[in-house]
Amino acid sequence: MKFYMVICHRGHCGNGHSTEIKFAIRANNLLEACDKARKMPSVKHTRLAIYGKEITKQEYNEYRQISAYERFNQNQQKTKRRR
Repeated sequence: MKFYMVICHRGHCGNGHSTEIKFAIRANNLLEACDKARKMPSVKHTRLAIYGKEITKQEYNEYRQISAYERFNQNQQKTKRRR
């Protein structure tokens, strides 16, 4: 098994709008990782993944400390504060 970082379109942002969300995924290859990421909740299932790359096991473990959804919410709050 290898480790991948996959960026997908996140839905539920209004009609025709989306934002990006990152997932750390364990899979045999990049295509399998992208397929797993598309099946995650709140991802636009009809759109392909934006980007994917292989990462190390250490990067994978570090990224998995906080869920992708919590990380996304933290980034959204930082963006709101800057405005």
